[in-house]
Amino acid sequence: MLIKLKINNYALIDSLEISFKKGMTSITGETGAGKSIILGGLSMVLGSRVDNSKIINKQEKCFVEASFDLTDLDIKDYFTKNDLDYDQITIIRREVNQSGKSRAFINDTPVKLDQLSELTNNLIDVHSQFNNLSILDSDFIFLILDSLSENQSLIRDFHNNFKSLKILQKKLEEKISLRDKLNSDLDYNRFLLDEFNELEFNNINLDEIQDKIKEADNLDQIKEVLVTTINHLNSEDIGVLDKLQEINKFLNKLSNSSDRINIINSRIEIAIEELNAISSDSESILSDIEDSFENIEDLRNIQDKIYSLQNKHRVNKVEDLLEVKNDIESKISVHNNIDNDIIEIENKISTLNLSLRSDASKIHQKRESVISDFEKFMNKNLIELGMEKSGVKIDLTKSEDIQKNGISIGKFLFKSNKGSIYSELKDIASGGEISRIMLSIKSIISKYTKLASIVFDEIDTGISGLVSSKVGELMKYMSENMQVIVITHTAQVASKGDFHFKVFKREQNDKVITDIKLLSDKERVNEIAEMLSGDKSNKSANELANELLN
Repeated sequence: MLIKLKINNYALIDSLEISFKKGMTSITGETGAGKSIILGGLSMVLGSRVDNSKIINKQEKCFVEASFDLTDLDIKDYFTKNDLDYDQITIIRREVNQSGKSRAFINDTPVKLDQLSELTNNLIDVHSQFNNLSILDSDFIFLILDSLSENQSLIRDFHNNFKSLKILQKKLEEKISLRDKLNSDLDYNRFLLDEFNELEFNNINLDEIQDKIKEADNLDQIKEVLVTTINHLNSEDIGVLDKLQEINKFLNKLSNSSDRINIINSRIEIAIEELNAISSDSESILSDIEDSFENIEDLRNIQDKIYSLQNKHRVNKVEDLLEVKNDIESKISVHNNIDNDIIEIENKISTLNLSLRSDASKIHQKRESVISDFEKFMNKNLIELGMEKSGVKIDLTKSEDIQKNGISIGKFLFKSNKGSIYSELKDIASGGEISRIMLSIKSIISKYTKLASIVFDEIDTGISGLVSSKVGELMKYMSENMQVIVITHTAQVASKGDFHFKVFKREQNDKVITDIKLLSDKERVNEIAEMLSGDKSNKSANELANELLN
């Protein structure tokens, strides 16, 4: 139930706070006073689009805050699902900053608009003249019948399974499309993989191959240099090592004569050791080059193939080529398994279809079972609403195909005159007739739904005084099961409220603002009298106002 509404810096509202209670609340005021502005503020906090043109003072933040008492609502699962703090008194807030960007909060936690709307759709129903058009939507028929037949649990399971079905069907389409593509690419992918398999990538070191090829390209020169190096180091006549070893022998003779001579000799020994290593390494390299020369063409072929693959697949590293190879292998593997995947999904769809058809049949039967009572209630209400020659019927048939609402096909049929034939409501009903039909429907389903609050925005437009009284009585009846807030210009409707607010304009700091006040019993008589005659001092109007209020 809505218990408080705060509006700040919205259209003509500077700052406004309204407290609401159970029962029926009437809101009246002259045309242009700002009743629609209050409703706009409420709609904003419930999740509707923000109209930035309504924010007059661009220097200040606009916000609307609504407090709801959730005591009688079974709605804790919503808070758990969305990871929100549950409070019996839940505060919903919508802010618009100076740049026009809006934010929404539930109990001070930021939320997305779809999260906000999901919650508020279960808290309050805002019904205006424009909402009457929803009755022309065939889906609305199922909302009515399911409310009366208490199908909610079965409907919830059906909708969840139907959503799962659509997901599976989309997945199946994607798998089939992928299979078709893989089929068309299979031969090419196998060809690509064969190219890769010609090389043992796990044992390839491109840098090492390139070095060996460079060595091979300079083989003669390298051999000449290495042979010369070895000869200069090891030749008996001119070998550096022989000369150093001779010097080392001479210096060893002086080892006991001078420490400084010993240091020089140690350095010569180190040089001999290093030159021996150089000689050995040179001989090893020379031997390796001569042995590998026979395989150099194989290395060139490997290098060329790597370069070709890199160019083809537009990569720079061997590691990147490995990733490409793995991707191709994966595609071939997916192709090999995709038929099994498709069969598995098809089996799931088949099982789900059986379950859906069974549930849809049960739902359809329950819908059929409440049509007679609904038609009886509706036609009784229509008589009281001045439409005694009219009639309403629901035409419900079965479909072969499973749709989002099951297997039911529903039409709202209406006749406006006695003896006339029933036709689809959308084709023959006037705006005034649709308003009263919608009111009658909501009065019926209010007993069955758990909705805490409903707002009616001038749906009594174009209705005579006598019918207005019946409209007011019907709203009063609804307020026994839910909170009813009525924005009206009709005295007969306004008089049925347990509480009465008046919206008016006043001047403040050289500007006109919208304000609202809760009327006392005396003020209420004056307001009703003024609504009846345009003059609150009119004696007859005052007497009638008192009569309506008592």
